Amino acid sequence: MKSGKLLCVLLLLAVISVPAVVSQSFGIGAEYGIPALGGLPQNAMLTFKVSEVPFVVGIGMQLGQSNFNLGLTLDWWLHHQHLVGIIDLYAGPGLYLMLPSSFILGGRIPVGLRIWPLGSSLLEVFLEIAPGLTFIDSSGVNIPNFTLQAAVGFRFWF
Repeated sequence: MKSGKLLCVLLLLAVISVPAVVSQSFGIGAEYGIPALGGLPQNAMLTFKVSEVPFVVGIGMQLGQSNFNLGLTLDWWLHHQHLVGIIDLYAGPGLYLMLPSSFILGGRIPVGLRIWPLGSSLLEVFLEIAPGLTFIDSSGVNIPNFTLQAAVGFRFWF
């Protein structure tokens, strides 16, 4: 269990340090699952995106005396479009993972709205719905097992 925690901490540090070595701007913030619509692999996750890279990463941990869980989302914004005013649209395929207490691996298709409330590129607020399919869980291969994930969040851009 200790090696699993160490691996997750190292993964988190690697994920956070990626924007520092990339010359483009990057956004970092938080996303919160909407439980009524299925939530996320974790209720709250750190999210980051590098401006010129189409991937978005979300990582969350649940630490306690007797439990430890890691949630991860990796989405590829295959489609990104400016809609109107301060609102953009994105969609594309993604993956989600939860481990080790309950192992779940699945695919998802996030569709979301990005809102720039300050009229600049400093603060982004987003709302996302992601229908998904669980591929493997603790009981083994479990297809078809449809899910619906939803989140609201924000990113500050540097």
